[in-house]
Amino acid sequence: MAKQFFTVLVLPDATSHPKKFHISKTVLTVFAVGSVLSLVMLFFFLYQYIGQNVQLLELRKLRREVVDRTALSEKLKQVQSDLARVRDLDRQVRGAVGLDKTPAEPVPALAQGGDDTVSRTALVTALRKRTGQYTEWVNRDLTALGQEVTSREKSLREVKTYLDERAAVLSSLPTILPVRGLITAGFGNRTSPFTGKREFHEGLDIAAPYGTPIVATADGVVTFAGPLVAYGNVVFIDHGRGFATFYGHNSSNRVREGQRVHRGDIIAYIGTSGRTTGPHVHYEVHVKGVITNPLKYAIDTSGVTFANDVQPDNAS
Repeated sequence: MAKQFFTVLVLPDATSHPKKFHISKTVLTVFAVGSVLSLVMLFFFLYQYIGQNVQLLELRKLRREVVDRTALSEKLKQVQSDLARVRDLDRQVRGAVGLDKTPAEPVPALAQGGDDTVSRTALVTALRKRTGQYTEWVNRDLTALGQEVTSREKSLREVKTYLDERAAVLSSLPTILPVRGLITAGFGNRTSPFTGKREFHEGLDIAAPYGTPIVATADGVVTFAGPLVAYGNVVFIDHGRGFATFYGHNSSNRVREGQRVHRGDIIAYIGTSGRTTGPHVHYEVHVKGVITNPLKYAIDTSGVTFANDVQPDNAS
C-alpha cells in the first residue's frame, strides 16, 4: 500500500538532531490547490481593479469633454446672439447713410434644431471618437458663423468706403466763414463805395480788427499766395471736387503756394492792402469755376453779424 504522507526533515544546524514532520498528501494537495486559487483570485482582483480605474479615468475624461462641449455650445449661442445684434446694427447704419439695407451677398441661415433623443451609448461613442451628430452640429454652426462674419465684414467695409467718400466731399466744402466780424457787403448787386454806382459784388466783405487771423474754410492746397492788383495780398485755395476759395486785402499771408491746409488753419491776417476803405477780408467761393454766394455753403456763421444794408440771404 502506498504511503499516504510525506516526511519532511528539518535540520536547525549541523550538530542538532533532524526533526521529522509528516504531511499528508491530502493536506499537501489542498494547500497547493488553495495557493493556486489564491493566486488566480489575486490576479483576477488586480485585473478588475486596474480595469475599474481605467474606466473611472475614461469616465472623468468624458465628463470633462461633455462639460467642455456644453461650454462650447453655449459660446456658439452667445456668438450667434452677438452677430444678430451686429446684423441689426449693420442694417441701421446702411439705412442711415442711404445704402441698400441688404448686403451684397445673402447671409446663410445659422443652423438650428430641436430636441433629439440620443442614447447614452451613442453619446459616449460620439465623444470618444470625436464624431457623430454633436460634432457635425458644431462644425455646421462654425461654418455658418464664418460665412456670417465674412458677409458682415464686407458690408461694413462698403459702409466705411461710402463714409470715407462722404467725409472727403465734406472736407472740400467751405462750411465755415474765414473770420468772425461784421459782413459789410454781401454777394450780389450793391452800390460801389468808390464810384457810387451799382455793381455786382462777387463775394463777402467781412470787417474785423487789423491783424485778426483769417482761416481756411475747407481742406485744400494753396495754388496762389501773393499780391493781386486791387485785391492786395491774396490767397487762393483749391479744395478739390470743383471747390475753391479766395481771400483778399490781407495784411500778410502765412501760407505759400503748394502748401496743404486744413479747415480752420490760419492762412493770413486781416489788412487793408489793395483798394479798401478799412480792414476786412474779401471772401469768394468758386464752384467749378463759377463764383457763388459763400453763404450757400457756410453751415457755421457763429460770431458773424450783418450790416443794416446787407441781407443774409442776398443772392442765394
